[in-house]
Amino acid sequence: MSEAKEIFDPLNRSINQLFRDSDAFYNMPIYQRPYAWDKERVEQLWYDVLEAFKNHQNNPSQDSNYFLGSVVVVKKSESYEVVDGQQRLTTLTILFCVLRDLNINLSSKNKATIEACVKDAIEDKERLVLTTHLNNQALFEESIVSGINFNKQKKELTENRFLQTAYYFRDLINEVQKPTSEYYLDNINDFIEYFLNKVTLIRIVCYDESFAIKLFSVLNDRGLDLTPADIIKAYMLQNLDETKRQSFIEVWKRIETIADLSGETVQSIFNLYLYYLKAENPRRSLQDELKEQFKNKNAQQTILKIEEYAKVLLKINNDTKDRDISLLRYVNHTIYWKTILATALHENYSDFNILKSLLRKYYYQSWIAGGTLNRIKQTSFKIIKKIKENKPIEEIKELISDNLSKYENYTNFLKTDNLYWASWHKPLLLGIEYFQTDARDYIPITRDLHTEHILPKEWNRPELDWKDKFKLEDADKYLNSLGNLTLLSGVKNIQASNSNYDIKQVIYNGKGYDGKTAFEITKNVLENYKVWNIEKLKERALWMEEQITKHFSI
Repeated sequence: MSEAKEIFDPLNRSINQLFRDSDAFYNMPIYQRPYAWDKERVEQLWYDVLEAFKNHQNNPSQDSNYFLGSVVVVKKSESYEVVDGQQRLTTLTILFCVLRDLNINLSSKNKATIEACVKDAIEDKERLVLTTHLNNQALFEESIVSGINFNKQKKELTENRFLQTAYYFRDLINEVQKPTSEYYLDNINDFIEYFLNKVTLIRIVCYDESFAIKLFSVLNDRGLDLTPADIIKAYMLQNLDETKRQSFIEVWKRIETIADLSGETVQSIFNLYLYYLKAENPRRSLQDELKEQFKNKNAQQTILKIEEYAKVLLKINNDTKDRDISLLRYVNHTIYWKTILATALHENYSDFNILKSLLRKYYYQSWIAGGTLNRIKQTSFKIIKKIKENKPIEEIKELISDNLSKYENYTNFLKTDNLYWASWHKPLLLGIEYFQTDARDYIPITRDLHTEHILPKEWNRPELDWKDKFKLEDADKYLNSLGNLTLLSGVKNIQASNSNYDIKQVIYNGKGYDGKTAFEITKNVLENYKVWNIEKLKERALWMEEQITKHFSI
């Protein structure tokens, strides 16, 4: 045992201990990737801990700790070199600095703890040092550790991921202090104390760098691991006799076939089924949640119910004619809308078609307005619950409208100059496309589907005549805006990309994605705009905004 101890030493530590132990100094070595957490990851961390805290408040026996994972470090003479966990440690340090610098009513105890998590007062030494990339430490120290300036313009944040995360945390902290917020905390200090003392990580201290890297690889290699579905299967089989086991396995194989046909995995089907059963956010692993759900239940009856649910999901996934479902396929976090629609079909919900339309509008409005998972998650679970209770569609509509009203209206984002760079721009163009005809098969977003700039990206090339039609300031402003974008397929986009408008018109009249029909929104350009200038661009932008509000507003 003593020999193993010399190789590595795992120890469960609270956030407070992880950053305030006498030897808690961390260095990010140069081979690590630069800091990369985005809004989604930051919000997921925040809301997961917030939910655990609220669960613990409501029931002290629940979520007495929240496990954040592990960090693998190598013991050096004056610090720990981080092999795995650098992104989380950096994010936590940014959170400490935001709490320190925001004007919130921190208790003196929490304030002192947070300051000590950033910098050790005795040694006058920062807890976290980044050497991952040229100038990273200087940028981190200047913009975060030395004090955060919360008055930066949005464009100043684009090149500083540290500051972006700080601003995300600022908004999240401000949100929980608003009495009108669904996440309101009447005492933020209680939450901070929970975060510091009840959120834990396992710090695995290694005394050999090569072993640490090998351990990191083992911890992250899931190739031969049992999946949660395998564990659930074993759990359900354990109390069945041989005859019943054979019957169970036959049903399981049918579910595997359904999964293949529907483009799912058995595990994803179980995830959807869990969301259907609970209609709330799972607090534990999939296998633990389902073990609880299936405890004392007849395994044969349960697996048959799952098969029925899988069949409903297959029907939804294989529907290529329904434009609501086609458009929902482009949305992130498909588990929510799929669970809702599968639940509605499974429960024979009478207003299924109205529900589909509402979901399309809700998820797109949220997506366009910058919404992430946490904006839609709780509302989605509430919708599942209302469907299971057979509540009228008006209640679901009211629930959705209430959630959307808490945020900036999505139509404001349609006017952005850089709409082309939004992740939703191509699905939205397809949304307009689907509603130009009564029937259109699902159009997958592949490498062959392109966004065409009518005024081309390289409009000022000397052989082109666009300079006669657009002023420099107009071209720069509207190049990537809604009115200048349309759809083309494959080679057509390459041919049209940097051409004069007369050449583009010929190409726009050609065959489209299916090899037969051009996109309707592109034919619309050809039929309605004989010339292309700033006036026509603005005119088309208005038409497209009208189409979007007509089909995506509630």
